[in-house]
Amino acid sequence: MRIDDAGAGMVLTQDVVDERGKLLLEKGITLTKKYISHLKRLGVTKVNVFDPYAESLKQAGVVSPLLRTELRDCFSALFQMKAWDILNFRPPASHLQRIGSAVDSVIDEAAGQLDQVVNLQVRQPREDETQHAVNVCLMAVITGLYLRFERSILRDLALGALFHDLGKSMLPSADSDKAFLHTIYGRELLLRSNVSTAVTRIAAEHHEAFDGSGHPKGLLAKDVHPLSRLVCIVNHFDTVMDESVQGYKRQAIIDGMLAGGNRLYDLNLLRAFLNTAALFPVGSLVRLNTGQTGYVTANRVHFPLRPMVRVLDDYGHTDLDLVLRPNIVITELIAG
Repeated sequence: MRIDDAGAGMVLTQDVVDERGKLLLEKGITLTKKYISHLKRLGVTKVNVFDPYAESLKQAGVVSPLLRTELRDCFSALFQMKAWDILNFRPPASHLQRIGSAVDSVIDEAAGQLDQVVNLQVRQPREDETQHAVNVCLMAVITGLYLRFERSILRDLALGALFHDLGKSMLPSADSDKAFLHTIYGRELLLRSNVSTAVTRIAAEHHEAFDGSGHPKGLLAKDVHPLSRLVCIVNHFDTVMDESVQGYKRQAIIDGMLAGGNRLYDLNLLRAFLNTAALFPVGSLVRLNTGQTGYVTANRVHFPLRPMVRVLDDYGHTDLDLVLRPNIVITELIAG
């Protein structure tokens, strides 16, 4: 975090040293206004911190930590098989049953919290393919619940979203020229996993575009399964959220995706997804066009860019409902 955005009460997660390696402040020290001013005078521009106030605002996950771990394990068990020979790929029946049970639990737990989902922790930073798979699965299921999909369709959506990138297990990590082959490999692997046609099509089609400009076959929207079109949206969103660097304006993500409506993405599905996705998760530290910084304390369905923001000062705090304050906008995500 930039030193200008650090606040009193934040805790250092790394030692602060000067250009010569001299220790200025130790990891674990709680920052004060005096410490921050001193570091600025010494030319320090960035610090690594833990923000207890932000953590206190964050709410529980949309599914339990245990279930999230189970999803990770289910994906990893197949992904790490490194099934170079498609003909020999045969997941154990017991593992497929375990996956089915986990997916059923995801649908049940997410359905019970749909009315407050925009304020819950859904996606986590994309550390690896496993975390990405879980993120896409959870966000896709939430959108499916919002659209009132039937249970059987939700189950196909959850499985397809979880395993949409399974084919990457067969690609050398450095072979970027053949990246889209993972859609073909994924389909073949899933065909041998005794899953539905819809699940295999999600793996095959999640990089196809609405106008036929996608990969690997350049299919038009009418030839792409609706669940594949939804996973295409969620997959891209999870990717760009982590590719965005410090200070990247989340408005640009939404503008870019909406500009691709009915060109790259199914516009109706995109709008439904954006009604359930939190652009600024609760606990995010943001900057406003007023120059103030504040913490996101709540989000609203249909208004992903206009959450409730709490601005702290020496006298307490002020809660700003950006839905009711159209002249105030978030210009920067500082941490979240």
